[in-house]
This record gives sequence, C-alpha cells and structure tokens, in this order.
Amino acid sequence: MGDGKFSSDRLIDMQSDNDGYPEDLSEVMDFSRYDLRTTIRLIVLSGESRRVDVKRGSRNGSIFIREGEIYRVQADDRRGDEALFEILSWDKTIHNDFLQTECPERNIRIATQVFLSMMENRTRSIE
Repeated sequence: MGDGKFSSDRLIDMQSDNDGYPEDLSEVMDFSRYDLRTTIRLIVLSGESRRVDVKRGSRNGSIFIREGEIYRVQADDRRGDEALFEILSWDKTIHNDFLQTECPERNIRIATQVFLSMMENRTRSIE
C-alpha cells in the first residue's frame, strides 16, 4: 500500500472492516490519475498531507503538501518557489502521490491560495 496505488486486494480487505469503509481514507486515495495541476488542487482542497513525485525524462521533482498547504518543493537542483514553477513548466509529466506524515522543512514563500488563484487564472486564459 506504500506505493500510493489502489489495489483490488485492499478493497476486499476494506469491505470486511468498518461496514466497507476504510479506517483512514488517506491511505487509499490516489490523485495521480488526474493531470498534475488537478492533482495538486485536489490534495490542497482535501487538506491532506501528501508528497507528489513528478518525473519528466531524466528530471525529477517532489511537491510536499502539509495539511492542504504547499510546504516544500524540490526539482533536481532547484528548491522552493523556483522549483515549483519549474515543475509546472514541464509538459508530459508522470506523477504519483503518497501519504506523507512527516514533512521536511518549509521552503515555499508563496501562499498556497495565491498559487491556486494563479493556476486558475492561467487555466482560464488558456481556454
């Protein structure tokens, strides 16, 4: 279950406990089937603490979200706000998200709500 993916075996286990509901939904949620921007929005809006690992070719990055706040970002040799915008500039990424109970030190300066507004405005201008 640590890989962030939902499995049918886990579904069978869940159905036998708690009237079919898992004790902790954050263990089974997987937002990675959505595009990266939607994944980030959903995790922020859910108020969860998750790590999103992003890959594009040989480039790698991670976005740490703590209780619905974008808290730390790293992309290759970049950190913080610069890394966040770098990752979002990548096209055709592969990403996975995982439950993250421990979060490294904060390195993001931009407020999450400001960031979400910027993403929303960018999406509207593209349409």
